[in-house]
Amino acid sequence: MDPNPIRPMRGKARGRPQLPNVGSNQQGSIPPRPQFTQPRPTQISAQPIQQPTQPGMNRPPRPMPPRPSGMLLQRAPRPSSGPRPSSGVVSASKIDPPIEQVTEGLQSLTATGDGLVPIGRGAVRGRRQIDTDHFRSPRPLSSMGATGKQGISGQPVQLLSNYFPITSYTNWCLYQYRVDFNPEEDRIGTKRGLLAQHRERLGGYLFDGTMLFSGTRFDPETFDLVSIRRSDDLKVVLTVKFTSVIETGDYANIQVFNLLLRNCLRHLDLKLIGRNFYDANAKINIPQHKLQLWPGYETSIGKYENSILLCAEISTKVMRQETVLDFLNQCYNDNRNRSGSNWNDIFKSGVVGTTIMTLYNNETYRIDDVDDASTPSSEFSKKDGTKMTYIQYYKEKWGVTIRVNKQPMLISKNKKSSRRFGDETLVYLVPELCVMTGITDAMRNNFTLMKDMAIHTRVNPDQRIKRLTDFANRLLKSSESMAELKRWNLTLSNKLVDVPGRVLPIEQLRSNSKAYDAGIEADWTKHLRALPMYTCASMKSWVIVTPQDNVRDVQAFAQSLHKAAQGMSFSLPQPIISTMKDGRGFSFVNTIEDVINSKNPNLILCVIPSARGDIYSLIKRKLCIDRAVPSQVVLLKNVQKNNLSVCTKIAIQLNCKIGGAPWLVPIPKKGMMIVGFDVCHDSQRKNVSYGALVATMNDAHTSYFSCVEPHESGEELSNHFASGIAKALTKYRSKNGSYPTSIVIYRDGVGEGQISHVHKTEVKLLKTACEQFYGPTSVPLAFVIVTKRISTRFFANCKQSPQNPQPGTVIDSVVTDPTKYDFYLVSQHVRQGTVTPTHYHVIEDTLKLPPDIMQRLTYKLTHMYYNWSGTVRVPAPCQLAHKLAFLTGQTLRNPPNTGLDELLYYL
Repeated sequence: MDPNPIRPMRGKARGRPQLPNVGSNQQGSIPPRPQFTQPRPTQISAQPIQQPTQPGMNRPPRPMPPRPSGMLLQRAPRPSSGPRPSSGVVSASKIDPPIEQVTEGLQSLTATGDGLVPIGRGAVRGRRQIDTDHFRSPRPLSSMGATGKQGISGQPVQLLSNYFPITSYTNWCLYQYRVDFNPEEDRIGTKRGLLAQHRERLGGYLFDGTMLFSGTRFDPETFDLVSIRRSDDLKVVLTVKFTSVIETGDYANIQVFNLLLRNCLRHLDLKLIGRNFYDANAKINIPQHKLQLWPGYETSIGKYENSILLCAEISTKVMRQETVLDFLNQCYNDNRNRSGSNWNDIFKSGVVGTTIMTLYNNETYRIDDVDDASTPSSEFSKKDGTKMTYIQYYKEKWGVTIRVNKQPMLISKNKKSSRRFGDETLVYLVPELCVMTGITDAMRNNFTLMKDMAIHTRVNPDQRIKRLTDFANRLLKSSESMAELKRWNLTLSNKLVDVPGRVLPIEQLRSNSKAYDAGIEADWTKHLRALPMYTCASMKSWVIVTPQDNVRDVQAFAQSLHKAAQGMSFSLPQPIISTMKDGRGFSFVNTIEDVINSKNPNLILCVIPSARGDIYSLIKRKLCIDRAVPSQVVLLKNVQKNNLSVCTKIAIQLNCKIGGAPWLVPIPKKGMMIVGFDVCHDSQRKNVSYGALVATMNDAHTSYFSCVEPHESGEELSNHFASGIAKALTKYRSKNGSYPTSIVIYRDGVGEGQISHVHKTEVKLLKTACEQFYGPTSVPLAFVIVTKRISTRFFANCKQSPQNPQPGTVIDSVVTDPTKYDFYLVSQHVRQGTVTPTHYHVIEDTLKLPPDIMQRLTYKLTHMYYNWSGTVRVPAPCQLAHKLAFLTGQTLRNPPNTGLDELLYYL
């Protein structure tokens, strides 16, 4: 396996469709309601947000609008309509249209009225009544036939899922009101307390901090209440204003259900951190690593196929027992005596981009910058124009004493306000009052630490079911929670829901000489060494670059590699071993340049002495951008082990990187191009992302084309996606003599709130791009959203104890969405913990494959990722797109050389 020393952080490779670049004064915008005043930090904000000032500071203050917390935010405007680009009708028998012609006019197309601004996760909580048109896409007709969206292949199996049925609920009609506070207040707990002083008048209600839901319609519809804030005896005026009626069956009922659930969870002595509740009383200490694990729960209520269900999943919050100030002192102590090291730069690189939690109110923030010129004694402007230090603010607002004056302030950008108002609001935080959360790359690479954590976080199905059942019983046995449920005539079951599933037939793979089964665990490693690979590319010459001290180890390794390749009928000649004096990055770069100029090899293998990211990056940038030569990087310790199993995997990779394919899974349909697409952010330039597209180029789906398009924050991603499809179609025709007769696209990295945007922009632009090649009839196309990070789990209901479902298990009923063409697939086998299924949502389907064929095609493709002799969680083109996007964003930081676009150089 080609080692990338920099381990991926969770979420790094996930891309989101970018917001259309629209102005705030366009038609369709809704101005903010005039009766609400802008908040100011000293009275209503959780943190001071004004630029600190100090005597003698010469730099101009940064313009910072006040933090729009607690006010009704205006909805993003619809972009103005623009002309649709004309469709040049070009048949497959004519000359390919230039890529510039294909993408011409796409920018104006994205500005049509259909290009709705996507709603992100949490954007509708407590803001307004939910409008399902913003995040729903129409269900394709192909899933509405006689069998609906359900397949028929495979062996039926009975499963359990981590959903609890809601056995009865009220057919209620609710009234929604908005509650505003004067002076304004940010703290939700304080808001609830102020409102609770009028419970006798208001009766039963639900309140989320902004919106109040009641079964009573108040008269008059707008009225004021006066409360006393207990912390300082301040009189606060609450204005309650009617906004809308929520009828039975409205989707907003789900919002109310979730508010009620969260009220019940508050009675369980759980602590709300972010969006989830955690049990501080059950925390697990790992003192040897200075970590705490807080067990908790992710919960949500939703409408599913035939009922309303509560989804519950266990969660763990990693709390580091060190403040940001502790980390700063550690950086100083560890690096102050080292020559050439700047402890302050190390501190900044270690804290910027991470998430912290404030000790005084358990709020989480992402750190975007460190302001060395500001300290807790710096001043900021109050609402009335007077100035106040941070030390005074935290003492008066939170009762917290700051003990260390000389510490830089942390800066967090309020991105919600930036998205809604077009300006950036900065929140200033004190390192002493912030705790580090999560785990770093260094921690991920610490095998002992991860092993110690896994003892508590890797839970098998039997243990998971027990913890989920205990949670449900705890909820139902709480007298306060039961009273809350009874008040709203709501009854929950403590039994997990039964779900029917099907186990698809075991797939058959083909080598060059015979076929063999993938096996019940979908692992065919044992077949690789004894059978010839499906296709073996020609390796005329190749070079190993290594420090001269390691020549003997490298020679022995080359012999083992030749032996492993020979067993798979891959002709691997003896390599040319090129040595250098040391293992520095620039020594590799210079040696590689000389080797290419003198030897012109098919492939270069570099043996690096340690897993240093800078050496790896220099090598990859040299061979993937400057010079288009496939490369393999191997750690010296793996070379010295000289393990035949490792050599077998490397031999397979070498073959794949120069055009070969180790195995094949037959896919009957001919003329189909299968596309994977994913996005990764640039590791250094946070406003730059890379969209990677990978497309199959033959009927065997063993040959690939790839391209990478960079785009900046705020730039429409859809244009680059359409451009990539145009390039793929052009390449497909040059290799096959005609365009594909159908296209299936697997799109990763899309959140629930962006699905409508993807459907209304990306899919529309892709169709327009295809019209340039096929004419107005275009080409049958299926567009599938792939989601890996989900809370849903499934358990095989075995007689002895619950087990993980077998690979190939499909679930397409009970816990799927009735408004979607969707299904779950468990494609891989795990030996520890609970397997996580993958969710597939078909948002466009003019290809009209039967649901059963779509499910089977998806499962087949999970067998085709050549870096692993087993199934993976997503279809191979999607996984390859992730690998390419990650390599580009984290290592290359520029698009790769187009001379490699037909090779799996990124495997």
